[in-house]
Amino acid sequence: MAEDFKVQQPQLLEVSELFSLKGSEAQLVVLDSDLQNEVSDDPQTGVKSSLQTMAELKPKSVDHPQDWGVIASGDAPLHIADRLESDSAEEEPSAEKDDKSEPAESSDNLWRSGRPDGHAPIGVMGDHTHGAGEVMFSYRFMRMDMAGNRDGTTDLTPAQVLQQFPVTPTEMTTDMHMFGAMYAPTDELTLSVMAPYIFKSMEHVTRMGTRFTTQSDGFGDIQLMGLYKILDQDRQRIHFNAGISFPTGSTNRRDDTPAGPNQVLPYPMQLGSGTFDLHPGITYLGQSDHWSWGGQALGTIRLGTNGNSYRLGNRFNLTGWGARRWNNWFSTSIRLKGATWGNIIGADPRLNPAIIPTANPNLRGGTRLDVGLGLNFLVNQGVLAGHRLAVEFALPVYQSLDGPQLETDWVLTLGWQKAF
Repeated sequence: MAEDFKVQQPQLLEVSELFSLKGSEAQLVVLDSDLQNEVSDDPQTGVKSSLQTMAELKPKSVDHPQDWGVIASGDAPLHIADRLESDSAEEEPSAEKDDKSEPAESSDNLWRSGRPDGHAPIGVMGDHTHGAGEVMFSYRFMRMDMAGNRDGTTDLTPAQVLQQFPVTPTEMTTDMHMFGAMYAPTDELTLSVMAPYIFKSMEHVTRMGTRFTTQSDGFGDIQLMGLYKILDQDRQRIHFNAGISFPTGSTNRRDDTPAGPNQVLPYPMQLGSGTFDLHPGITYLGQSDHWSWGGQALGTIRLGTNGNSYRLGNRFNLTGWGARRWNNWFSTSIRLKGATWGNIIGADPRLNPAIIPTANPNLRGGTRLDVGLGLNFLVNQGVLAGHRLAVEFALPVYQSLDGPQLETDWVLTLGWQKAF
């Protein structure tokens, strides 16, 4: 070397004079006034730097302590004790360090939707709002499987139902394809539209042992909803739900039965309510670093009477959920949903309530409590970045029905969402 490199007094040097710091890979340079170790020139900076690690540095004597100069980014010095403590902390293994896909947490204390648990479980409608100008499209497939009859909380066999009626349903499957879109004209207001296409199939048996199936399909009632945000702070949100559905679903579906061809189908086989219905509600959302939770109360209020002289009973849904975010693309959820609905008011004069329970307007009300488990995925990279996929499977844990009435066995919901 041309000469020894010595610093007699503590000295701070600008990082730009030596090298560029690169995140956690930045190196600390220590200059010792009497350090007897090899010194070399940095080929990039031209500055002589110590090759001896800090762990090997020891004072030569009590009477001759070492003089330290510390190089740190910015204008403030980084003390050696702080640096050693920082290095020690960096060497500690942690789940967040190992999980390189873990996103940095927001420092502004706001609720964030850009997480796999940034939306409610896929079985919840009208759960979130959007920023001004944002558009989202969605698709859900829902299947509900019903089998066996129940009166109150008591299961009934087909033979028991046939003691009261000549015909009884035994099973029913409902498939619904829900197409949705959302648009936010402002940060506070989000508008949504949902259009369902429904397939229904019901199995029956008569007292004579004859079995037959009826089916119906078509568009259901289209729903418009406004979501108005009233709170967005401390990583929590609250918004009002205000919706209306239009009687676009048919209440005149027919099929062949043992009673004759082209018979009017009972109430649960129709596709719509036949009335304008209001959907008022309120939704709450909350988040922490790895958890999210929420709740929603949503009602369905029937207006007037349809063209067939009846209206469906009002309905009230209350649901709450919690979700765990495992990384920036996957979360799991659990949800509890309670629903209660009333009997039909009025009656379709084309139906005979003495033939089959599903034609009796006084045997349509009930209460049900479901538990649902969900998986939620958010694509973060590639051509599919921003796409959401989700699934939820729900099982009833309590049912009390104004029966005889078919009971629900399970509900499956699959969904896709993409915001632009």
